[in-house]
Amino acid sequence: MRAFGLMAACGAAFLLALWSPAAHAAPPAATRGKAPATAQQRQASKVTHPPKRGHGKSARWVHRDGARTAPHASGEINENIKLTPFPSQAEATRRALAQNRRDMLDDAEKAARGSATDDRWQTVLFHLREIDARSDPEGCFWRLVAYYRQGQIQRARQVRDTCELPPRDLALLEAEDAEAAAMQPSMALAETDHPPAPVANPAPYSGAPPTRFDR
Repeated sequence: MRAFGLMAACGAAFLLALWSPAAHAAPPAATRGKAPATAQQRQASKVTHPPKRGHGKSARWVHRDGARTAPHASGEINENIKLTPFPSQAEATRRALAQNRRDMLDDAEKAARGSATDDRWQTVLFHLREIDARSDPEGCFWRLVAYYRQGQIQRARQVRDTCELPPRDLALLEAEDAEAAAMQPSMALAETDHPPAPVANPAPYSGAPPTRFDR
């Protein structure tokens, strides 16, 4: 009887386990009504697609770390660029200025060597009015000759100290200095309050020309 009672109890427990509420519970809402995914569907779900470009955005812009930057951007500034206004005319302008300088020097030399005139040396200085003697050795030479021939020895010496002259030209000007000093009165070179009027030399220049410098 005991064995029969034990078997009856085990059978009752088995039946209770089969008809428990958990065994007959409804499936979750997420899986309700859906068939199980196949292997191809699971593989396709793993493929990622690149993000689509937004509308109105140009392909010239590059997105990096969420920031939009223009291509070929650089923060460096080239300071070695030489800007020339009207570059097509720069060379022509340089040649025109050089020719204008040469014309003035030629006119000054022609006046210094030409026939006798009462205002010879003033004419030479007039032709040199736009030439800076300190930066133009040829212009300085003819200016000094005019000063020496006018008897302005002290002025000629002061200007000569500011010019950069070749040794050959300096030797020619030393001869002009000596000749001009010999023509002056004995008191003309003295440092007095009322020096006598300088003695001019109206004769044309017949010496060698200065060293030519072209620009």
